[in-house]
Amino acid sequence: MPGQQPQSTPPKSRIPVTTPAPVRRDRLLTLLDDIGNPSGPRPVTVVSGPAGSGKTTLLAAWAADRSPARLAWLTLDDRDNDATTFWSAIWDALGDNGPATPADIAAAIGHSGVPVHLILDEADRLRDEDVLTGLETLLRQTPDNLRLVLAARTPPNLHLSRLRLEGRLLEIGLPELAFTHTEAAELFALHEVELSPDQIDEALHRTDGWPAGLRLIAMSMSDETADDRAMADYLSEEVLSAHPAHVRQFLRATSICELVSAELATALTGQADAGEILDRLDRANALVTRTTEPGGWYRYHPALRTVLLAELDRRQPLVRTNLHQIAAEWFRDAGLPLAALTHAVAADQPGLIEDLAGSCGLRLILSGHSAELHTLLNQRPVTSSAAALAAAAAALDLSDLPAADLYLSTVERDTPLHATLVQQRALLAGQAVDDAAPDPTGDDDVDTLALLNQANALIGRGDHTRAESVVQRAQKLAISNGLDNAILRCLVQLASIAGARGELSQMDTQAANAIAYATDRGWERSVPCLPAYTMRAALAYLRLDSGAARKFVTAAREMLPPKAIPPAALATLALDAIIAFDDDPPSEAAAEMVRDRWRRLTAAAMAPQLFAYVALAAQRIALTSGLIDWAVEVAQRVENDLTDTAEHFYVQAALQAHRSKPIPARKLLVPVLSGDARVAAATTPIDSWLLEAVLLSRMDDYHRAHGAIAKALALAEPLSALRPFRAAGPPVRDLLVKGAGRFGKLDRFASNALAALPAPRTGPVDQLTSREHDLLIELPSMRTTEEIADSMFVSVNTVKTHLRGIYRKLGVNHRRDAVAVARERGLL
Repeated sequence: MPGQQPQSTPPKSRIPVTTPAPVRRDRLLTLLDDIGNPSGPRPVTVVSGPAGSGKTTLLAAWAADRSPARLAWLTLDDRDNDATTFWSAIWDALGDNGPATPADIAAAIGHSGVPVHLILDEADRLRDEDVLTGLETLLRQTPDNLRLVLAARTPPNLHLSRLRLEGRLLEIGLPELAFTHTEAAELFALHEVELSPDQIDEALHRTDGWPAGLRLIAMSMSDETADDRAMADYLSEEVLSAHPAHVRQFLRATSICELVSAELATALTGQADAGEILDRLDRANALVTRTTEPGGWYRYHPALRTVLLAELDRRQPLVRTNLHQIAAEWFRDAGLPLAALTHAVAADQPGLIEDLAGSCGLRLILSGHSAELHTLLNQRPVTSSAAALAAAAAALDLSDLPAADLYLSTVERDTPLHATLVQQRALLAGQAVDDAAPDPTGDDDVDTLALLNQANALIGRGDHTRAESVVQRAQKLAISNGLDNAILRCLVQLASIAGARGELSQMDTQAANAIAYATDRGWERSVPCLPAYTMRAALAYLRLDSGAARKFVTAAREMLPPKAIPPAALATLALDAIIAFDDDPPSEAAAEMVRDRWRRLTAAAMAPQLFAYVALAAQRIALTSGLIDWAVEVAQRVENDLTDTAEHFYVQAALQAHRSKPIPARKLLVPVLSGDARVAAATTPIDSWLLEAVLLSRMDDYHRAHGAIAKALALAEPLSALRPFRAAGPPVRDLLVKGAGRFGKLDRFASNALAALPAPRTGPVDQLTSREHDLLIELPSMRTTEEIADSMFVSVNTVKTHLRGIYRKLGVNHRRDAVAVARERGLL
């Protein structure tokens, strides 16, 4: 039947009208069109999903939008389990009369020559063998002009494997039907519910994107017909009511676990056929899904699990505790300590909790489960020494020093783990610690943590060679024991060591690798990643990549521990303020923020290289802002904490230069420029040569100033370090302009540095005519006047005329001077 259905169409043959207005799901409509299939739309489509997954709504929208020449919709019921009734209903839906056999219907559709869509909704109601056999005949003999669409909660009892193998079957299931963030946002907007992106994400997590669940949440939040019991009633009526009593009891008992396997389900229920029950529930789209985890694990939909737990407590209020104890012992015996500890806490089993925490706590921390362990052990008093040490280790890993101190005060003090944790606590507090190699204990977990702490102590003292060796030993132990979180910490430490050595590109690569490693495990926003983001932000800032610098430092700032920020992590806040100062027009408020965060830093609590980088940036901002007392304060702290380093000499020289005392300033720079002074920050020699160049230019010694600029370029080029040139200000720009074309292999980087420096304010650039400006662009090249004339399709005399105009307007007499002045004025 063409286009639309007449009013006389039987109800079961009408396209359902959905209310309220559904969310438009263009991605699924496009998927149903199957245009991307190389051989054209597949003849058979199966749309399957649990109740409330939006199957009928989707197909109704698709039928309305994609109306073919003939459209037949049939909502099936139990009466269609009679072959005569079923095929007659299809024939009636097609709007024709004739023999009601699958072969005849296929032939009639094929002979019509017009596209036909036949949609069979609730196809899982078909159970009669004759009906299913006939339908399989139609599936195998689909005419080229027929699209057959089957919608069902459970995939229909048909032999579809051959169609799948032949590439003639399109399948759309629960993963595709689940709402995306955008679709969920539109749904809440339709119900006039305003939610933040994070709140929408929470709703998606709570429902797994299940359309009915999201709609019920939206209705309850908009004070419509749904209330707090709406979802429970819907699940009970539409999902749970279809199961026999023993399956519902099975679901209730196993719902105490987030993941359940056949063996665990048997232990919880005593039912030997637990594996078969779970498999049937998965196949039936009953909101029970087999996961990709090895070992045959199943996951209950969050909303279903909530309803089942409530039902368990209502029907058997004293059973849940016993079930948790069974689960705890099962997980313990299966070698899954975190799940075992979770259920032991729920079962309130003190002995089991302390045994698990004491024997497996440190392994859980080094594997990346500090937060879960910390939360679990805070739910009840910890009495055994072993468990208290594990609780202290978890607290330290999260930088919760008060909690760690509380636990450490109750434990035996003469143990290797206690000594290691005391050292870790001192490092977090910024206190000096012994960096001697710890004695091996034979416990790989304790030894790994001890090595990680020793490496941090060595990095703080600037002993990079020993630190690298220690990290490599810790990394080997961590890899052999599968301690993913410890491996991540080793990767971050190696990046820190590369940065401390001045190998900034390698630092950036290793920090990126650490973040990628963490991202693969869902830890990209965890505290161990904080230094990696800070390092990447610092290098982006050095390279004048403001967008990347802001992105990385923002990510790092968001990872700072909420309770107590370790002194070393305060450098992240300082860098954040420095980036903000340079990104925005300099302001007194921005400078004060940098000063405040600088004053919170403690040199003893961080690597000297990190302290040096922040100190030099802080003094530059102080001098730029006219805060001389602060600049002097920075110099005094550098003198105390980095005595006789290149940084010590540089900050003193910068002060003398600011006071217009070039000779004392240059004398202070001598140990740095000669290479005699120990360098903490890789950029200090660059800054020193640039300051030397500026001082020489003030003395009109342009030849040696050019040499100093060349030295700075040579040091900066391997690092792509453009920030020092911008920080040095207009005098360096003038020297780069004057030296253009005379830096040899560094000319390209010199041009990049010049382009990164703000051009001085000039008068209107339209003083030159357009032809003169076109010619000006050609002047830095090595081409002759004749070659330029050819490229511009003008005569040599015309070029010479334009040249005279350019020279006159720029106030010069030679081509080279014209290029220099044009660059100085920002015309090139």
